[in-house]
Amino acid sequence: MARVGARLRRTALIGLLLSSFAAPPTLAAGRCSVTDYGAKGDGLSLATMAIQRAIDACAVRPGGGTVVLARGTFLSGTIVLKDNIRLRISRGAMLKASPRIVDFTPYPPEDVPLIAVDGSTQNKGNGPYHLIHASGARHIAIDGGGTIDGSGGAYWDSDPQKGLVSKRPRPSPLIEFVDSSNISVEHLTIRDAAGWTVHPLESHDIRITDLTIINDPKGPNTDGIDIDSSTNVTIRQTNVDAGDDCVVLKTTGRRGARPAPPAANVVVSGLVCSSDDQGIKIGTETLGDIRNVLFEDVLIYRSNRQYRPLTAGISISMVDGSVLENIKVTNVTIRDAATPFFLRLGNRGRGQKVPVPGRARNISLSGIVATGGTLASSITGIPGHPIQDVRLNDVSIVMAGGGKAGNMDIPEAAGDYPHAPMFGLLPATGLYARHVEGLALNNVHLRTKQFDPRPPMVLEDVRLAAAKDVGK
Repeated sequence: MARVGARLRRTALIGLLLSSFAAPPTLAAGRCSVTDYGAKGDGLSLATMAIQRAIDACAVRPGGGTVVLARGTFLSGTIVLKDNIRLRISRGAMLKASPRIVDFTPYPPEDVPLIAVDGSTQNKGNGPYHLIHASGARHIAIDGGGTIDGSGGAYWDSDPQKGLVSKRPRPSPLIEFVDSSNISVEHLTIRDAAGWTVHPLESHDIRITDLTIINDPKGPNTDGIDIDSSTNVTIRQTNVDAGDDCVVLKTTGRRGARPAPPAANVVVSGLVCSSDDQGIKIGTETLGDIRNVLFEDVLIYRSNRQYRPLTAGISISMVDGSVLENIKVTNVTIRDAATPFFLRLGNRGRGQKVPVPGRARNISLSGIVATGGTLASSITGIPGHPIQDVRLNDVSIVMAGGGKAGNMDIPEAAGDYPHAPMFGLLPATGLYARHVEGLALNNVHLRTKQFDPRPPMVLEDVRLAAAKDVGK
């Protein structure tokens, strides 16, 4: 009966998520060609002002309209979308970010002094300069089958240890929606972002479909999609090959609210992703709640472009005192990620005067097939604050093996950055779990390709809810 109830709850969650999203924006038939407003698609002439004139002209028409880049390469700084505007980048057309930061307008300007240029992270990619920006806009879309080029290489410098670093301001996130709603981004290729690529911030009713993101694998912080304190989001049939995390959910608190608004009601389906860090990720910034999330039908792999394997296929963490709950990840194939999955409740306490642990509960991983890993998956809370109600169903993991036995004193590291390698070598080959209340295991198989004297699973301070068909 308990299992039937759990299945019904999960089915209800998926139904709620799928039924809660608004229809994509329906815009008027009015068209404004950017060339009619002086834009040249020669890839050399700065077209920012002409594109913006076309947007402004369409925006004042009853019901708005479609701004068209028909053919050619249009070099641009920041353009701002307005209510009821569809930016259509047609096949054969490219919107290309200017290689000069002076061509970009900061939003908000007061964030410019806050940019932390430290030789590698430049504010972790979350800054005030953008190629496409919208604030408080309603019913907006970007589509058309064309290409957006972020000119990332113009903003990076070589470093003998780190490869590429960011030592100056850059347009990142490349595309940002703030406090906006009814947003559609579809049928596009986005490449060479200088930092984060797509960033909905405190926005809602968002559809991202048929998107291909291809960023430099050595580019610093070139995330694919960062869903930040946003709700009612669907991401479907999207391919991300990035130099950092592929799809991320977080609550950064960038606009100052404490706690930050939640990220909630998110469905990611049909994702193919390759990265040098995490494939699908929740955290690390968790200044607000994250709830009601579904990842389904996902392939996470190492493409030929990547210079190193993924750190983790699936990474889910709550470390800044908020609540993470109702997370379902199902039907995922993971190839050559060092760690197949990493679940963490910690106490970093960002945004808190005194760090207080939050909660992580009701997390389900099912239909997970992983090969090629080298560091065991882990599920860890901290003393007195366990992760609650974690279910592993139909999980098959084949690790490389070949490690050495030994008694290992694993640090608690409650305030550390949550990252799969944070504990170092683990005492298990397949799964290490500690401080977990209600761990259910069903049809979980953990194997190694090479002999390894360590056990496949080590549990410390774990209360099992159920265990069935668990073994090598």
